[in-house]
Amino acid sequence: MEVRIVACGIFQLELERVLEEIRTEWESDAEFKVIYTAPALHVDYDKLKDGITEALNYNATKEKVVLFFGSMCHPEISEFAEKYHVIKLQPRNCIEMILGKERQDELENSAKIFYLTQGWLQNWREIFKQGQGWDEIDARQNFGFYDKILLLDTGVSEFKDEDILDFFEYAQVPIEIESIDLAVFKKSVVETLEKALAKKVPTYIG
Repeated sequence: MEVRIVACGIFQLELERVLEEIRTEWESDAEFKVIYTAPALHVDYDKLKDGITEALNYNATKEKVVLFFGSMCHPEISEFAEKYHVIKLQPRNCIEMILGKERQDELENSAKIFYLTQGWLQNWREIFKQGQGWDEIDARQNFGFYDKILLLDTGVSEFKDEDILDFFEYAQVPIEIESIDLAVFKKSVVETLEKALAKKVPTYIG
């Protein structure tokens, strides 16, 4: 059984880790083939829409396709994905997928937080400098709204100190690291794949 997945490249490392675990745990003949869109597309809604629809059109002849994006990654994602007969779940974005809404709400009750994952840290120049066009002054004005930046360590790879320092110098906001497992993220992936395997329609998580 083959399942095609169209996913945001921002959480490629996390998705590859949990898919590997799922293959082992299920001991089934299910095969997951993933197309990742570029991580920085969400800064331009037209480019994001084009990237998602292009990947979906590429898989249009397949019975089982999973679209793995947050429901708030694009304001019209439900409308333009509708023709692919998608099924919607709840996570709003990649941070909620990893943290879970309850934990995210708990954190945000105590401080104004900007979140980073390994994917965000690896691609921040493409996202903010190139995509948003922010120089250092723009960055400090925009990130100055936050009390801290929380770097979520999901254990998929090691952070480099120089990468963290480079981003701190750009944003000028204290960076804290929080270790977090992939249990919440994996649960969303498993539930979505189970729906995809049970139904002959494309599936959307978001």
